Amino acid sequence: MRVGIITFGGDGGKSGISRYIIKLLEQFDAMANGIEMEVVVYANEQSIFLSRSERLRPFCYPERMRNPVLNVAWHQLGLPLLCRKRGYEVLFLPAANRRMPYWVPCPTVGTVHDFSSAHVEGKYDPARMFFIKRVTPVLIRKLNMVLTVSQSSKNDIVSFCGIPEERIVVTPNGVDLDVYCELDRQQALDRVGSVYGIQAPYILYVSRIEHPGKNHVRLIQAFDLLKEKAGIPHRLVLAGSKWNRAEEVYLAASKTRYSADITFLGFVEGADLPSLYRGADLFAFPSLFEGFGMPILEAMACGTPVVCSNLSSMPEVAGDAALMFDPYREQDIADKMERIITDEAVRKRCVQKGLERSKKFSWHHTALKTLEVIRRTWEESR
Repeated sequence: MRVGIITFGGDGGKSGISRYIIKLLEQFDAMANGIEMEVVVYANEQSIFLSRSERLRPFCYPERMRNPVLNVAWHQLGLPLLCRKRGYEVLFLPAANRRMPYWVPCPTVGTVHDFSSAHVEGKYDPARMFFIKRVTPVLIRKLNMVLTVSQSSKNDIVSFCGIPEERIVVTPNGVDLDVYCELDRQQALDRVGSVYGIQAPYILYVSRIEHPGKNHVRLIQAFDLLKEKAGIPHRLVLAGSKWNRAEEVYLAASKTRYSADITFLGFVEGADLPSLYRGADLFAFPSLFEGFGMPILEAMACGTPVVCSNLSSMPEVAGDAALMFDPYREQDIADKMERIITDEAVRKRCVQKGLERSKKFSWHHTALKTLEVIRRTWEESR
């Protein structure tokens, strides 16, 4: 079986979808016996998505293909020709909620991570919102099989796309426990201190700086309330690259009474993320909507207590290992953060349950289940 895999829509390694693609490709490379895989990738992203690959073959496109109009057109016109020319027997689209074709001459399997734009008002500009709400469901219905990362997202796909449940398979994201694990905290603090100038204690949020979906502004306001009430010495550390309407987040931070205690790190390389998690007194995840929410598991695996939103997939991922809040209520966010910081028994319980919870999610299992669906789709098409 010959499988084509499209990495377009992967954000160049700087998003959760990127990490999903990277980890799947690593697992495919180790286990894809009897399956020939070719990865369609931008030439300058080959080192990101295929850095450790021995079996997977790249098929590269130039940087100019990033142009959104050109890229969308290529998926409708160029991709069908590529599938025929390269002899793909199945096409796998791991970022299908961002890019996919209307038709190709082989069966298709696509991962639809979420429908966050349908839940978060003003997430994108009107043109993009129109495409996501009106065009994307039509394209998703063309997939032979749909993968998604949570039951919450599966429910949305059924609701927004009208796809029968039997054509949708939940393959939860994993966490790399060799990377995200509980190690010496002082060494972690020494690392983040030397690289980023951050000193303990601090509260951490890892997410691209995007407004309003990632909800940084309410977290900043909750931090302001917490500092005022409890007089805690903590800093708020926000790690992530600039995204849509990031300037509104920076403005909100500059206007708070405790702006001097808020640090923006920008995009943090994966090698430093475990140290950031380990050094934090608390990991807060106030997003308004997530298809999954990988940072929740990463923080838990590092032994850091978590507070997170009680919406969409986040309760499904966190289970009973985190304190949850209403992300639209700044006071609730502040109260849950204060409880973790001031109640040692609650803190220890969250740490222990988080370590146990993170062990239930494996990239190996995700990849195995994904390959099962790809193989079954191929067999049913013959």
